[in-house]
Amino acid sequence: MKIENPSNYIDDSELRKKKASYFSSFALHHMEDMRILAKGGILGKEGGGWRNISEHCLAEAVVADILAESLGAKRDNVVKAALLHDWYKRREIEAMDEYGGNIGYQTTIGEDKKKLKKYGVSDEIIALAHANIPTKYDEEYLKSRVLEEKIVHFADHIVQGSEIVDFNDRLRSVEKKKQNIEFSDSFREKYNGKSLFDLQYKKVCPMEQKEFEEKLGLKEGMLLDFIRKKLKERINKE
Repeated sequence: MKIENPSNYIDDSELRKKKASYFSSFALHHMEDMRILAKGGILGKEGGGWRNISEHCLAEAVVADILAESLGAKRDNVVKAALLHDWYKRREIEAMDEYGGNIGYQTTIGEDKKKLKKYGVSDEIIALAHANIPTKYDEEYLKSRVLEEKIVHFADHIVQGSEIVDFNDRLRSVEKKKQNIEFSDSFREKYNGKSLFDLQYKKVCPMEQKEFEEKLGLKEGMLLDFIRKKLKERINKE
């Protein structure tokens, strides 16, 4: 199964072939999950113009793996969840375009989980794959989430397309679409008046970045540079 390579991670043209080799190898090591992406219509012959979503999933899985390895989390679980987190995104986007942000999402969330279970994905991984949307707005809950949940959540918010970006920059990008704002605002009742984006980007991501930097002994604001360095080291080994 041919995978188009996530772009813009590294600008040095000398590393392009190694980068292509690394991402292809990573995908081949997770073929079971890549086949599920194909079933979601974002990879292979049916992928068409939706292949950017599979590239995003692959890029996010690599970032999540780097964090899991560095922080001592369950790497296999984190990678699988990250790869599958947007496997049904094509159907979700089509439904959101047709019915609006909130209704479209609610229409597909049950289908997503049901089909993953049918494909043999465990309840644990299904729950972890959806860790990018916190269950509730509660300080104790947010702090008590397991490390793997925090990694999957954070990785999703620093990978835009297939680029590693600051989560504040990603927020500015997602806020440009009306249906995204509608979707985000639909969580206000659930989150005590806060929108989904308020919780994800303004509350949870800063909390996770601080926690990860402290555990890794990094200076404030250096986590993304750390991830990029680790990625470059991996690619150079190809």
